Amino acid sequence: MNRQIVNGTYVSYQDQGQGLPLMLLHGYPLDSRLWQHQLAGLSDEFRVITPDLRGFGQSTGGGAFSMESQADDVHALAEALNLGKFFLAGLSMGGYITLAYCRKYPSTLRGVGLIDTRAEADTPDGRQNRDKAIELVRLHGSKAIADQMLPKLLAPETINHRPQLASIVRQMCEQCSPQTIATALAAMRDRADQIEFLPSLAEATLIIVGDQDAITPPVIADAMHKAIPQSQLVVIRGAGHLAPLEQPQQVNRALRAFLKAG
Repeated sequence: MNRQIVNGTYVSYQDQGQGLPLMLLHGYPLDSRLWQHQLAGLSDEFRVITPDLRGFGQSTGGGAFSMESQADDVHALAEALNLGKFFLAGLSMGGYITLAYCRKYPSTLRGVGLIDTRAEADTPDGRQNRDKAIELVRLHGSKAIADQMLPKLLAPETINHRPQLASIVRQMCEQCSPQTIATALAAMRDRADQIEFLPSLAEATLIIVGDQDAITPPVIADAMHKAIPQSQLVVIRGAGHLAPLEQPQQVNRALRAFLKAG
């Protein structure tokens, strides 16, 4: 892992390959290991950058953050690495950060990827569930969040027949600090609604969703596709909420075709 001081904190990241740059933002409560197959599978043709977001993985930063401040970190990292105009894609919470980035720094983007994510803000019930999860992690730690999240993150077939992959996801969840989990939950609870922004998103956009995604199902991805002018939708067979980890070959094919077109 490389390290870069970004807005007063150390951000750890992988930077592999040459060519058009692609930065990939992981979801909650995960880290950049989510993208291990994209780093390995796409760096033959593209420069792939996979950071641990502030507070996650090997990156530092224990204070509060928002989707916008995480987008500021992404921008500062891109500048430090001299990426110029680059492709930015994010999964789940990484998608929320990607949309925040699109609003703040559109002139730096070649294209956008929204993977297993949504544009809507949390509903009142969703906000209440975030608060319950904050209480859960404060009382019982990261393992309790992992127990709660794992059945939602992966397709049933993945959980039942691919224990090694499920173990990797559980490890990422359990290694995420309780403080970061609570901070991320509050930031997602309070994030802005981006629905009205979607029609003005000018960049070419690739939307990817697992056909068994229980958190952000295909109907949500399809609604984003209809709202974003220059978008294409790819549904990944046999994947839940973590399509890049569950079905990497399908995701890599979609990303490669999109990057080549851009």
